[in-house]
Amino acid sequence: MKPFLRASVSFMIAITMAPAAFAQTAQEAPKPQTSSADSINPASPAAAVQESGTEEAIIVTGLRRSLESAQSIKRNSDGIVDAIVAEDIGKLPDTFASSALQRIAGVNVTRGGGESAGVTVRGLPDLTTTYNGRQIFTAEGRYVQIQDFPAGTVAALEVFKSGLANQIEGGIAGEINVRGRKPFDFKGFELSGSLNGVLSQQSKGTTWNGNLLISDRWNTGIGEMGLLVNASYVGINFLDSTREQSMVIATTNAGNAPAGQTGLRYPDAQGNFLGYGDRWRPSANAAFQWKPSSELEIYADGLFQGFRSRDYNRYMFVPIFGDGMQLSNITTRPGTNQIASMTVTGAARPDGYSGSFNGHTDTYQAGGGAIWTRDRLRISADVAYTDSKYTANTVNIDYAAASSPVRNVAFEAPIDGGPTQQFVDFNLTDPANFISRGLWQELLVVSGRDWQARTDLSYDFDTGFLKRFDVGLRYADRKAGRDLGNLYINNEGARIPLTSLPGAEVRATLPGFAYNDVQPNVFYAASTRDSIRDNLPALRSFFSAPAGIPPFNPAENFRANEKSYAAYAQLKYGFDLGTMIVDGVVGLRAVKTKTRIDGFSRVENADGTISNPPVSAKNDYTDYLPNVSARIGFTDKLQLRLAFTQTRTRPNFFDLRPNTSLLQPVILAPGDPCLTDGTTPECVERLRRGGSAGNPNLKPLTSDNYDASLEWYFSKTGSFTAAVFRHDADGFLATVDDRSQPGLRIASPINLGKTRLQGAEVTFTSFLDIDGLPEWAKGFGLQANGTFIDAKGDLVPNFATTYSNQQQTFPGVSKWSGNIVALYEKRQFSARVAYNYRSKFISFYSLEALDPIAHPVIEKGRGQLDLSATVTPVENITIAFDVVNVLGNPLQRYRQYDNGDSYTRQVLYLERAYSLGVRFRF
Repeated sequence: MKPFLRASVSFMIAITMAPAAFAQTAQEAPKPQTSSADSINPASPAAAVQESGTEEAIIVTGLRRSLESAQSIKRNSDGIVDAIVAEDIGKLPDTFASSALQRIAGVNVTRGGGESAGVTVRGLPDLTTTYNGRQIFTAEGRYVQIQDFPAGTVAALEVFKSGLANQIEGGIAGEINVRGRKPFDFKGFELSGSLNGVLSQQSKGTTWNGNLLISDRWNTGIGEMGLLVNASYVGINFLDSTREQSMVIATTNAGNAPAGQTGLRYPDAQGNFLGYGDRWRPSANAAFQWKPSSELEIYADGLFQGFRSRDYNRYMFVPIFGDGMQLSNITTRPGTNQIASMTVTGAARPDGYSGSFNGHTDTYQAGGGAIWTRDRLRISADVAYTDSKYTANTVNIDYAAASSPVRNVAFEAPIDGGPTQQFVDFNLTDPANFISRGLWQELLVVSGRDWQARTDLSYDFDTGFLKRFDVGLRYADRKAGRDLGNLYINNEGARIPLTSLPGAEVRATLPGFAYNDVQPNVFYAASTRDSIRDNLPALRSFFSAPAGIPPFNPAENFRANEKSYAAYAQLKYGFDLGTMIVDGVVGLRAVKTKTRIDGFSRVENADGTISNPPVSAKNDYTDYLPNVSARIGFTDKLQLRLAFTQTRTRPNFFDLRPNTSLLQPVILAPGDPCLTDGTTPECVERLRRGGSAGNPNLKPLTSDNYDASLEWYFSKTGSFTAAVFRHDADGFLATVDDRSQPGLRIASPINLGKTRLQGAEVTFTSFLDIDGLPEWAKGFGLQANGTFIDAKGDLVPNFATTYSNQQQTFPGVSKWSGNIVALYEKRQFSARVAYNYRSKFISFYSLEALDPIAHPVIEKGRGQLDLSATVTPVENITIAFDVVNVLGNPLQRYRQYDNGDSYTRQVLYLERAYSLGVRFRF
């Protein structure tokens, strides 16, 4: 990655410092412009860019127009902002807004399930998400999943990397504002949409995506009105194929290995996971705008977001442990005590599950308000209601092999690493070789509702040092709830053939591991999803489970209410220093938070009975969040930004719950070695009872943030920026196991210590608008950015003393990341090649029974290449072709143990998808 960044920076400097002048005329000096957070109804980003003047030789097409708008937002904002606008989103090879965000410097995503998720900004996951300036969330969470926004329905994405007093509090990483489209964004009647089919290579499934927008505005006797309706349907059909092995590293001994081969290390299990997903997201939004006069605007809008999932998961677990296990044909990695391959005889039988998962989310937000302006005074008011509910319903059929076959295992495959196994004289595709092991059912229902209201006043001063004064109030009343119930019935001892289950359909020929044949065990007999879902009543009866869905467990449930009261004041200033112009903002936001969470705890009484007494917790605190910034305009093209802000993030309701729940005691099957000797490390860990608890005493996560950004805007679509930043954070949350009580392990969240994240970003964007080039060559452009982050912190829980030195490295943060996007656009044709890279990062820390040091699970660096192209054969009709994940290279994770030795933990092959469709606009 370092050579990539050095080459990128050198290339950008060479381009920008070239003596050849760019053809476009110089832009005027920056003008004061409020951020999108200043009001709930900001102006359309497209309105910020005017049509090309008659002197402009280059025709502004859709992509140029969007880059111009995004540059204007970044250049004129009071804070440090990056944006993607309108056509820029639609023309990226991305289905979801979260995938488009990864092209912004400092923004990273996690991949899986056919999409991008887990958005982080400059290494931090704690974001505020807003829709048209209003806070929006999913169910009981603090934010909305950005991938729930289809890219085709979004007008703009704005990533605020430094906060302002008028922005809603809640994210130390900043704010992501999603702008929906509004009728006054268009000159008049607008009809546009798209339809495309998507073929996924691994799952071999095809889905359809589409969106339709209708908007119009008209003059009436009571003023101008506009109405917009926008509907979208996005579907994905994917397969994630994973080879994995245990993080528990076992040691050969005299009882299981030949003489002279004791003391060798190896993972004590392998596994194959095939995750088939059929997911779709219906969404719709509507907006109404009315201007009774030039001074008054009244508006109302609504949003619906849906998520539907019908997943099918197959998992096969291949133990390399068990009473009587023998190892032979052992080979080792040269110069190490690590086993490379061996033959396993007499180990515990392979087992696993066929999982049927249904997910369902409905999120609604509706609101309205008014904006009144007269001369230099602006007053706005807005009120909104949000309701979101998520339901997850899981039913698994567990299975086990009828016998323990001999298996030849390898721990690092020659292609992509990771485990493989071959079974000797055992037919994995024969259903007769598998028996039923159990039935698992779980239902999770989480929900959230809130009322939010705000009013803002802004006054622009005519002359002098003070340029603008902003004040405002905001109130939010948030409710959240969670209900969980599950039940497991084990019938392994009965040794019932898998084919004897009611309505059994056992198939082996399902897709998997499409990119290579490293894993020979792609096909094996398993219950199908439909046979599980279509026969649930009969399956419950067969397993002697109660009829119907498992009842909710009181100890897992909670109800929360949070009220927040916010007030802010902010001054914008400006003055001249000779040839330089200096302006900026100084502000303070005060927020009072009152929280109450009610739940139940699970208590085991002396007589052996179980009770669930109610518990409750309250909290009340006030935060003062200052912000100070300056923008120094050296010329009309070159400016420097400096900013200091304080931000904070509230803990999640789930983490704050006062509940404690304990799992039932572990029941061992006949013949289990832990029945006769439960003192071995393996048995102590397996027999340890587990549970979970919340922590109502958690403190908010706080951060002091320092930013500096040097920005050079050398043309309307050309810029070079360089930024440095630092976050001094305190109180990150981690879920840790308290093992202080013998035989008991309680997982609960705690506040960690101080963490420092600091780094730098560089970004370059331009078309080749150079005098002397032919017109066709001026269609070429380049977007490139790179980010460096150094993240270290006090991440060791106060009761844990066995964490590795690498514990100080912050999880989820890549040291290096970047994008290179080569593009070409003319009226009839456009194309993009987008490459995204992030270097290795720690996924999480793991403490295992045989390894008392909490070593990290590390994901290796990976790049992803996406392609897109469009052809416009006739005006207003465009044919689009996209390929996502061209390279098909897997995610690779490994875990170290002892003093730094490691084995591959997982090799995950993500979906490659091809899309062909049509867009229209009239």
